Amino acid sequence: MMIFTEAEARRRRNALYIEAYAKAWAEASPAERELADLTMKDRWNDADRARHAELTRGLADTSAR
Repeated sequence: MMIFTEAEARRRRNALYIEAYAKAWAEASPAERELADLTMKDRWNDADRARHAELTRGLADTSAR
């Protein structure tokens, strides 16, 4: 069993998070990527809200099949 310093453990954990995020992003569909981009915005306008609803419905329809 290896024992790491707190800083090394944090570095390794962060590296795992980054790797998992990169893998998920690479496997995401264009619609999933657009939805992720929208959800990270601080402020939404009416067009953003409408597009979010459209993407959410589309992804829900796709996953229900």
